Amino acid sequence: MNKPIAMAVAAMVAATSLGLGGFASHMNKDIVLTVDGQSEAVSVWGSTVQDALEANDITLGAHDEVAPSVDARIADGSVVTIRYGRPLTVIIDGVEKTFWTTATTVDAALTEIGLHSSSAQLSISRSMALGREGLTLTATTPKDVLVKVDGKELATTSAAPDIAGLLKDAGVELGAQDRVTPGLAEAVTAGMVISVQRVQVVEETTTEPIDFQTETTEDPNLSQGTTTVTTPGQEGEKNVVYSIVRVDGVEESRTVVSEEVTRQPVNKRVTVGTKAAPAAPAVANGSTWDAIAQCESGGNWAINTGNGYYGGLQFSATTWLNFGGGVYAQTANLATREQQIAIAEKVLASQGWGAWPACSAALGLR
Repeated sequence: MNKPIAMAVAAMVAATSLGLGGFASHMNKDIVLTVDGQSEAVSVWGSTVQDALEANDITLGAHDEVAPSVDARIADGSVVTIRYGRPLTVIIDGVEKTFWTTATTVDAALTEIGLHSSSAQLSISRSMALGREGLTLTATTPKDVLVKVDGKELATTSAAPDIAGLLKDAGVELGAQDRVTPGLAEAVTAGMVISVQRVQVVEETTTEPIDFQTETTEDPNLSQGTTTVTTPGQEGEKNVVYSIVRVDGVEESRTVVSEEVTRQPVNKRVTVGTKAAPAAPAVANGSTWDAIAQCESGGNWAINTGNGYYGGLQFSATTWLNFGGGVYAQTANLATREQQIAIAEKVLASQGWGAWPACSAALGLR
């Protein structure tokens, strides 16, 4: 190659190299890429934000944000900010709703979607990081409720998700046996009325009587109707331990836990006559004795008014037995008319009509 041509070629190559170098220098940009708050200096071949994203293998989704826009031009020192969208599912008082946000903390996300409220109670910490995978939280808003406890009505406002939390917020301490209606796990609703019943379970020991039994023995030598107590009955005694349930101070139930007999009862022994009573002489109706009975008892031969006198002729128990009435019955009211008149004849023979002073005088018998 002759010298002039060689020099021309060299000049062209040099010019091309200078041009390509300038072009390469013009296309390469040193920028700052900030992704979800994390910044990094990068070199990018290209002239737009989209070029920078592609150079760093970043693909934006429908809920992601970039600034400046993807078609904006970049230069050395440009800052490209990317904020990825993430789902936040919030269950508010039982109602579920999903939001998309670019915030990176729960607190910032709630503020962004307009749900920031310091009075609402969350199931997670407000400062918790919110990753690209998103999360689900429960939020409970304050509600006015009425708590009935210890004889009082307590109006309170609480954002607790359940009754257990509400009572804790209200300063109501529960005993192990206390009853709460509705139950502690029930969700709190506006206007709810909650009842707390104080329950005490205690043991008490009482001394109680033990009833005696009555043993009856028949005696053929005693007249029918004659009863003799040979051994008086005596109650026994026992200590009884009860488990007692009291609700708001009122006894609801008691259950026997144990019993200990401290004194055995003594049975009552009674002898009953079975010997048939002798027949009393017949007495015609309308006799003097019928007239006295009409005066003494209104003619009721079986009367027992509780005044200590018995039967139609109003015998005292002592007089009746002393004159042999026991062969017929223990007291006169249990004997027949004829049997009562038979004993009356014996009394008359001993005491005269004065044994019935008022009625015998009224009848002109003395």
